Amino acid sequence: MFNKSTRWLAAGVVALCVTGTACGDDLSLQPQSQITSGNIFNDPASYQAFLAKLYAGLSVTGQSGPDGSPDINGIDEGFSQYVRGYWQMQELPTDEAIIGWGDTGLPELNTQTWSAANPFTGAMYARIFYQIALGNEFLRQTTDAALASRGAASALVAQVAGFRAEARFLRALSYYHALDLYGNVPIVDENFDISKLPVQAQRAEVFAFVESELKAVRANLPATSSGAQYGRASQAAV
Repeated sequence: MFNKSTRWLAAGVVALCVTGTACGDDLSLQPQSQITSGNIFNDPASYQAFLAKLYAGLSVTGQSGPDGSPDINGIDEGFSQYVRGYWQMQELPTDEAIIGWGDTGLPELNTQTWSAANPFTGAMYARIFYQIALGNEFLRQTTDAALASRGAASALVAQVAGFRAEARFLRALSYYHALDLYGNVPIVDENFDISKLPVQAQRAEVFAFVESELKAVRANLPATSSGAQYGRASQAAV
């Protein structure tokens, strides 16, 4: 999809999103990676690489396939892949598909007897909001003020404006899936104070948010699929 590998970006994304969460009680511990929140955007190509990570999250589950370095701890990488999880949530409770394996949680999906403790529904929820969190961080790091502080060239600023539209589209897509599967969910955008706990929103509010985001970004996306790189958002996707 993008001609630049995104694997190296993992350390930077982690540094931006969860700085300090893995340091335990040792507050003097220095990051082992050379990529930090302070230097990741020194390379102009890092903006496109970060955007590529947003797209990749719909397919890949970590930084070393098929598993071993997951984006989300505590869930099975294979069973928690985004599109696979969405398919499972949509199809297994219907007559259209059955998975005969006895893995914990699957029979309950097949027989419509799942609970909030079902590992598959929990994994999909985590995957959706991981994507939303990444999208929010990309948008925080690409404001006009942030770009100006890094001395971004005008051509890069114009390019990033299109990237921001794609990021908002992808975030809206994940919120649509959250709305469809879970109903009332929190609305957390790039302006949310992450020191506070989010408040659950009603379905109508979530729908209105998704609709407003798509309307807002449509003009900044390519007019047709033929005008966009394969696999990337366009006005037709909106």
